[in-house]
Amino acid sequence: SADAYLQQGFVASQELFGRPLISICFATIHQLTGIPLLYAGQLLNSVFYALLCVGFVATVRALGGDRRVQLIAAVVILSHPILNDHRSSIMRDPAYWAFIMLAFRELLLYSRAPSLGGQLRWFAYVAIASLFRFEGLFFAVLAPLSLLAMRNSEHKWRLCLRLWLPQAIVVGIAMGTALFVKSTMDPSARLFPAIERYIRKLFSLPDAFAELSASVGETMLGFSSREDATLALVSGLAAVLLINILRAILWPWVLVLLWGWKDRISSRLRPDDVTLLNSHLLISFTYLAAFTLINHFMLERYACQLVIFLLLYLPFILNSLWHDASKPWKKVLVLALLLGMSLDSLYNTDYRKAFIRDARDWVLVNTPEDASITSNDKYLAYFSQRDFDWDNATRIGFSLSRTLEDEAVWRDRDYLVMMVRKRDAALWKEFIREHSLKPSKVFDGGRHGKVFVVQL
Repeated sequence: SADAYLQQGFVASQELFGRPLISICFATIHQLTGIPLLYAGQLLNSVFYALLCVGFVATVRALGGDRRVQLIAAVVILSHPILNDHRSSIMRDPAYWAFIMLAFRELLLYSRAPSLGGQLRWFAYVAIASLFRFEGLFFAVLAPLSLLAMRNSEHKWRLCLRLWLPQAIVVGIAMGTALFVKSTMDPSARLFPAIERYIRKLFSLPDAFAELSASVGETMLGFSSREDATLALVSGLAAVLLINILRAILWPWVLVLLWGWKDRISSRLRPDDVTLLNSHLLISFTYLAAFTLINHFMLERYACQLVIFLLLYLPFILNSLWHDASKPWKKVLVLALLLGMSLDSLYNTDYRKAFIRDARDWVLVNTPEDASITSNDKYLAYFSQRDFDWDNATRIGFSLSRTLEDEAVWRDRDYLVMMVRKRDAALWKEFIREHSLKPSKVFDGGRHGKVFVVQL
């Protein structure tokens, strides 16, 4: 996407990746410094991770944490395995997490001492977060409402409306600009295809949900129990959401958070600060629930937007355990937890997809430099450095089934380099048999699938 931006501009970049802000950012770094695109992306990712860590500790300080609590906060955020699991990836999430955290800190400060500067800083942070990930708009719309739940503040409505005012103006200008740009585009073109897809799914949810419920009833339930298919479906999706949230928090921290809840650690913070923090947890959970309901899946990575707010409680809970002089073993427990998490963060799951890199390396070494390939995997298509038809692949959405169905896509190429997941194994096997093809090399990634290299 960054390469496409450099060569053909924004539209080409967006066709490959619907929300290309991160791509444009490190493409710009490449233009300004000459750093290779890959390293520019990793550098930018590291900067956003650092900003998240600084923002997290600063927010703990704004919540009333002393130097010891801030030190614990730094260890908590630096050593959280799930947040660190993707540190070698180039993705939008660290930027989104960082700016949402900074926006929350600014809201805390604004609630105590309202000012135009605080109002504009909050808006800037939440606007930047929304540019990186669409769900930031949930916070832009709902976070100001959390001010209405505060107990010790006068003029709540005025504070809330002052936060809404700049974004209402900007949204109005943005919508007018978008409508104008849309009117100049080809009727079949989409200005923001990813966002439009989510909106279509949202409006078609009742019909899609009824169809899915009927399918669940036919598959899982019998006789009169099929009447409860909707309940079974909702329960299943709720379980998927909850499991991913708990995994993203990590079970040791879940137990620590439960202990802190039982011991009412939150009562030691300012009541209004707790109200604002819990409101942000509720906003995060609402978005995750809506996403799960619409898309029928959830990932630990997506749940991290809720986790980073929950983690704000941890430094205060761990500090309370540390100060419990009546039970010295609690200090040992705190040290063991922090050390254990730090050691766990050294391990990640990148190796599970190393087979894709190995396939790329094989293609680089064992195929001619002027060879052409067809692939349904963007990593293999780009980093193999072989001739690839990006227009056709983008048109069919890098879909394995559509690639195999359309012979014009692959027939005149030199190699097929295909990522085949378990759900597509039967389709791929039939394709190989029908066309009497034999793989030159197979790279097995276990449950993540296999990469087949086939010379045509």
